[in-house]
Amino acid sequence: MATVGVIIKVVPGSPDADFDKISEECSKLIKAFAETERVDVKLEPLAYGLKEIKLLFLMEEEKGDTEPLEDQLKKVDGVQNAETIDVRRTIG
Repeated sequence: MATVGVIIKVVPGSPDADFDKISEECSKLIKAFAETERVDVKLEPLAYGLKEIKLLFLMEEEKGDTEPLEDQLKKVDGVQNAETIDVRRTIG
């Protein structure tokens, strides 16, 4: 099986949310789920002062669907929504 690159978008429920804490908690869950050591975190403006958190990581394709991970991320305090927005096979 191949390695895939995954991007998950996490939307906090408020512009006043603690983005660092949410990013840290989400990264821990992703590392455990994907059995990886590295998660890249990027904050991007969304609307009305709200930002979204994009989390990029690699995992083995055989792990399958990311829906169970999304469900875990949605339970993080301060998270309104989490969804996988991109999955691509890596080359090399």
